[in-house]
Order: sequence, then C-alpha cells, then structure tokens
Amino acid sequence: KMDVKQLDKLAKEKAPMPNGLPMYEQCYYIASRGLYEQYDKKVITLEEAKREKKEVLMAYEVEKAQWQLFLGMHEIADKLKQLKEDGFNTHLELEVLDLIERFLK
Repeated sequence: KMDVKQLDKLAKEKAPMPNGLPMYEQCYYIASRGLYEQYDKKVITLEEAKREKKEVLMAYEVEKAQWQLFLGMHEIADKLKQLKEDGFNTHLELEVLDLIERFLK
C-alpha cells in the first residue's frame, strides 16, 4: 500500500505501476501519470492539470473510504460467520459489536 506522494512521484517519473495496489491506488496512479504526460506534451495547461488533479484526489479519497468500508464489512462478516459456527461467545460478540459500531460512524 502506498500513499499519494509516493504514487505521484512514480507517475511523474513514468515508472511502472507497482504490483498489488488496491484498485483505488491503481486508478489514482494511472490518472496522475496521464495528467503528467498531457501537461509535458502541452496538451493541457498547468491550470487544467491542477483542476483535474483536484478531481482525481477527491475520487481517490472517496474510493479509499469505500475500500476501507468494504474491508471492514468483510471482517464483520467473518466474525458473524465465526459466531454462528462457535455459538455464543461473549468476547467474540463484543468484537463484532465494536466492528459494527466503528464502521457505522
């Protein structure tokens, strides 16, 4: 997992996209690389690149939040399955409730 600055650096250098990135990081990298290339070739102005970069960053943040929610829901589903298989388990029930509360905030 990489952060935006690392992805930007790689995109600007036209480095290969790292393997194993979550989809939202892949999309950010590809969009950023495209913006750098378009700006370098004078297809878009600096102002256009900055405006579009803001849009890409907003989409990245939305997708990142959705990815984290997906992972959290998957963790909750695993715990619920374990509860169903194991029967009642106070510690496990509290874990599930904590997970649900964390992801519903």
